[in-house]
Amino acid sequence: MGPFEVCISRLYGGGPTLDIDPSLTPTFSQPLTPSFPYQPPPRKVPSDHHPATPRFLLSLLATAVYLSIPSLASQALSSVLSTIGPHTVLKYLHFAIGRPVGHHCESDEPEAAVGLESVAHLIEYEQSISDSGSAKADSSIYDYHVKQEDTADSKISYLTIGLDASKEYKMEDVAKQPSYHYGAISDKIGEACACWLAKWGVDIFHFEEQQESLAAWRERSIHSTRKRSKSAPSGSVPIAAVKAEEYCVPSIWSRGGLSAKWIAAIISADTFFIRGERERYDFARRVVELRRKHGIIASEEEEWIKLFDHGIYYSNMTMDDLIYISRDISPTTNQPFVPLATIQASLWTQSVLRHHITVRPVSSQSQPGLVPSSSSRDKELGVIQTGADILIAAGNPANDSKIYFSVPGNSFVRIGDNRGDFNGIADGGSLSMDQLFSSNTLTLSPLPSSPTLESAGVTVANGALTTEAEFFGLRPSIYAHSPAIASDPKGQSQWSTYPPCRFAVEFWGLDSLKEKSRLFSHTIWYAGSMFNTYIQIVRKKGQVQLGIYLHRQSSIEPIPPSSAPTLSSELQKDGQDLPVVPTLRNRGSGSLSAVSSPLMQNTSQSSSTHPPPNDAGVPSSPPPSSVSSSLGSSLPTSLSYPSFSAISSPIAPLQPYRDPRSAISAYFIITCASATGSSQIRFASAPDVFSVGQSWGWKSSSMTEEYINVGAEKTTLPSGASQSEYSSLRATVALGLV
Repeated sequence: MGPFEVCISRLYGGGPTLDIDPSLTPTFSQPLTPSFPYQPPPRKVPSDHHPATPRFLLSLLATAVYLSIPSLASQALSSVLSTIGPHTVLKYLHFAIGRPVGHHCESDEPEAAVGLESVAHLIEYEQSISDSGSAKADSSIYDYHVKQEDTADSKISYLTIGLDASKEYKMEDVAKQPSYHYGAISDKIGEACACWLAKWGVDIFHFEEQQESLAAWRERSIHSTRKRSKSAPSGSVPIAAVKAEEYCVPSIWSRGGLSAKWIAAIISADTFFIRGERERYDFARRVVELRRKHGIIASEEEEWIKLFDHGIYYSNMTMDDLIYISRDISPTTNQPFVPLATIQASLWTQSVLRHHITVRPVSSQSQPGLVPSSSSRDKELGVIQTGADILIAAGNPANDSKIYFSVPGNSFVRIGDNRGDFNGIADGGSLSMDQLFSSNTLTLSPLPSSPTLESAGVTVANGALTTEAEFFGLRPSIYAHSPAIASDPKGQSQWSTYPPCRFAVEFWGLDSLKEKSRLFSHTIWYAGSMFNTYIQIVRKKGQVQLGIYLHRQSSIEPIPPSSAPTLSSELQKDGQDLPVVPTLRNRGSGSLSAVSSPLMQNTSQSSSTHPPPNDAGVPSSPPPSSVSSSLGSSLPTSLSYPSFSAISSPIAPLQPYRDPRSAISAYFIITCASATGSSQIRFASAPDVFSVGQSWGWKSSSMTEEYINVGAEKTTLPSGASQSEYSSLRATVALGLV
């Protein structure tokens, strides 16, 4: 009743002030909310304020939409998006996919709005009506409030949206519940939740694993009759290191959190923040084993099969990795996680691509009998097919089992939270209901301020596929034969049968980055070439822009040192034990099997800088490109490295073979997560030329506002901590040759 009373009171200019608990609001310096992973401190709500719990905000949003009060709907939507965090992301995601918000008793809310207790007469419904398990009763209450969606609209599985639309599976646990969808508003919340889970999923899982260890340790300590020594034995949790009784981590990956379908979608996503494909596999098996520990469910096992068959690109792994995975057996089921046939098919794909690169680097578009031009031989492999080519081959049964990966065009899109722009528009007015329900992902989101963006031929993506059926933008661009044809009726899209190389990068200390200095990521090897990314601050016409670039690294020049977090002085004190429970301050230490950032494995800290690469023999001007003025090309001229010490020693990746070509053609997508994780900026480039030592990327003022001004935030940090220890820019890259 509270949300309805607040809505009515707002129409008359009254009503209580809404009070949002600060512990629910993430900040740049504390992106997983201030109190996480511990219980928030007790807090008293002012007597004339109404506690705006997550459930209340969702209920207020639904009521304001039903009553067509755009100002209040905008306020509620903005509040929801600004409070996405570990304790709210699942509740908000469930709202986005149409689940009921629940009863006010579930969140200890007042029964009526504060100050309006005597306005309405409360009616107690019978248990049979209020019971959420009764779909018919719920439907009778809410039929006329919002559009009720048939659950058949949500019959989407990873395989359905990723490969074969002919195979459909109902969403587990919700098939008998009513579904309430609020159009673009639901999708916008779903986008923000999906972005958050893609950025912080691995970090949250580490906390969940540790909470399981804490629970097991408590259980052992209760039943143990032997006297424990002051120093805890190996493998146990030292109680002195953590406030175990205050440790509070919600279930997101474990049973009771995300559905298996959503887990498969997140881990399979190109934008999932994890170092590489091998780490993706390791993470997937840990999540699956955590779920199996609490019992095996047949419907979940179906999702795990699809995840391990299609969600991980084994062809981008080393032979050592493939051998290890082929022998990796689940301790729960005594079965391999990945069928041997899947690994063998991936090895074949890997070998054929190597053959194209090292033996036969010739474009397939050259006519038979003619010697291909030097430019074709040097740049293109000829592995791209159009939709028309796939349609022509549709009659051959041998092609039915083929998998296709979409090759992107030039585009820019921002999805998720649009930085609180739902409270109003530029002229000070309120957003209309039509604007709130707009399906355009950029309607309320400002474009990058580069004056050459649109004139350079970059397509601004409007109406990106960010609905529930697409897992709000997480769906990878992977299709089986028939769905690929269906998704491209004009036959003009480009496709590849080789999966892109997916990796993640992370940059710390952006507030210390000097203009024109380059801060590099770690270097990876893919298809005979080495690549890394770097960020750079550029001033143009008095405007500061942050650029992010993909760089083809020379194999004969020194590998640049990569960005790394500054070690906390607290962790370097002599004689002080490292805490076992993970914190945001020690996420850069340890290995993936312990508690760490998804990227900080096999890296060593160093306070020294590496000399700039030698530029001799590198051309000074980039080749022409249709998007060169905005999709900026860069060749190394005079590199300078950041002056601060947060860099790691350069590590050259293993190179099984080298691409002999001086220039290659490649497409790529760079996705940058916002500081708090509730939005993403995605830059996509159609195939373009990468010479050795050449870079392509983008400059954006919106990213500058997001990260470079982080240091201006007025927050109190723990003693001895610096801002760069808490904030970093995380990005994912998908890269493919053509």
